[in-house]
Amino acid sequence: MKAMILAAGLGTRLRPLSLEIPKPVIPVLGQPLCGYAMAFLHEYGAASFLLNLHHGPERVREKVTAWAADRFPVVFTHEREILGTGGGIGNAREYLRGGTFVTANSDAVARFPFGDALARHRRNGSLATLVLFPDRRRRYTPVRVREDGRIAGFGSAAPAGAYEGFYTGYLIAEPELLDRIPHGRPSCIVRDTLVPLIATGAPICAFMTEGIFLDFGTPEDYLRGTLALLAEREGDKGPHSFTHPRASIEKGATVGPDAVIEEGATVGAGATVRRAILWPGAVVPPGALVENGILTPRGFVPA
Repeated sequence: MKAMILAAGLGTRLRPLSLEIPKPVIPVLGQPLCGYAMAFLHEYGAASFLLNLHHGPERVREKVTAWAADRFPVVFTHEREILGTGGGIGNAREYLRGGTFVTANSDAVARFPFGDALARHRRNGSLATLVLFPDRRRRYTPVRVREDGRIAGFGSAAPAGAYEGFYTGYLIAEPELLDRIPHGRPSCIVRDTLVPLIATGAPICAFMTEGIFLDFGTPEDYLRGTLALLAEREGDKGPHSFTHPRASIEKGATVGPDAVIEEGATVGAGATVRRAILWPGAVVPPGALVENGILTPRGFVPA
């Protein structure tokens, strides 16, 4: 199975952080953010990956290639003009042809029973299956689903369904879907491809599930999501902290609770870092306090 990670966005909501490092490769506990989606899908049989690039393409290519080197092959497309979710997938149609494929967003960490989603997709004979989670905080656009599992529509104006959830960005699809994406122009996979197909009665289905879903869209989301992964990794050991082997912690410094010191960062003598992330190249002066945000080489971003 081939997979595509959608990585061509500008990361506008993550600014000013995404002006320093493109969002797909911001560091998260020692690895690029997009690596979490890739590793998750690799566990379920994705053998190779394609990333579409636009903002900071060389930086993304460099970081992903280095991280994925011994894991799986990765290829890239470069969009001089952002093509959107539909146009980006359509632009990769030659790579994705040949069997069932999956797409995912680069800016979220999710875990759920993907094997069950894939089995349901095949059992139903679906053209496309969208993985949905319950949206208890009402943060995202609702996706309404009929009793038979087919999608009724998107948004509050969609026909009533038996249940609803939000779209996680995980799409399982057959190669025939690629021919229904508009050619040669930017487009949205939902608005310009899936909605018209639903109107014709095509089998566009949902797999409703639960699990972990962490959105890294804003600086606040980034800090919250990173600390959630840190807590999950360390369990009840606390106080939770992560220090990259190639970071520098000087004498008398306090790291934690809830501190992440990425590769190449320095915490000066007697300084304190808590509920914060230090980016590569960031320096905490001796005796200083950094908390509730992200420190980069350019400055501090509160979160």
